[in-house]
Amino acid sequence: MKKTIALLASAVLAVSMVTSCGKNNSSSQTGHKWENSETLNEWQIDLLESQGLPTDIEQLSPTQKRSIQHIYEMITYLNEKYDEEFVYAGYVEPGLMDEETLYAYPKQYGAEGGKNTVEVTLDENGDFTDDYQGASVADYCEKLIGDYIKDYFKSDEIAYFMTSYDSNIESMEDVRNGNFNWKIGVTNVFFFSDKYFTAEDIEAFVPQFARWLYEHKIVSNNHLNIVKNVDVKKATYSNNDDCYKIENNVFFFDLAINHKRVSTTTSRNREIVKYDTEEYVNKELN
Repeated sequence: MKKTIALLASAVLAVSMVTSCGKNNSSSQTGHKWENSETLNEWQIDLLESQGLPTDIEQLSPTQKRSIQHIYEMITYLNEKYDEEFVYAGYVEPGLMDEETLYAYPKQYGAEGGKNTVEVTLDENGDFTDDYQGASVADYCEKLIGDYIKDYFKSDEIAYFMTSYDSNIESMEDVRNGNFNWKIGVTNVFFFSDKYFTAEDIEAFVPQFARWLYEHKIVSNNHLNIVKNVDVKKATYSNNDDCYKIENNVFFFDLAINHKRVSTTTSRNREIVKYDTEEYVNKELN
């Protein structure tokens, strides 16, 4: 859903700015008090220009004026709340069937095909609310793991993709020194180029990685794959089909870990082997 909205951002803005005539310019029914500015700032002008809309406020309809003002206030809310820059990705104007919503993504992480899209809406009290807290925890976890992998191997011939399937962490304040306290669950998929990595490299790495995951208390399913005929450096979330093709797989090692159990299986031994977590991380490294 987020990916679709991000791709249709231009159309959404262009349509929403010319519909729903007759609505008030300010909202007396919400906690947030909208501004009623008669001037456009540089950010608003740039956005209007990118959408092919007039950049002279006198040429905008009352609805268009309200929409560009609301968009600016909503993205400013994100910028100030998280002290980082967000990029506009789409907007839905309020209507009988639609909730007013801004879509944006953090500039430092990029859009990633809609993966990093953040939604800003109004809560039941009429104040701004967003879903970035959970996303930022997942992003932090992803960056932590990605940095560890690349630092360990000292190579960029690795593609890494993560999805979060469970999290009881509400904000970054609950993550101290990279300790997720077994409250986040993720699936990590790694693709290593067969030109630079061997099965022995992966087998030697997995116990080290398991110990690292144990220390950071990250529940995870991990799929480490050596692939051929793939330029893994060019793989992205929206362009990684070749990585997943069975005919390109040379070797895989699967590792699952939580606070109680570790299980492993490889293309050399497809039998699932289970261990006590503490026993595994201590035995394998001693």
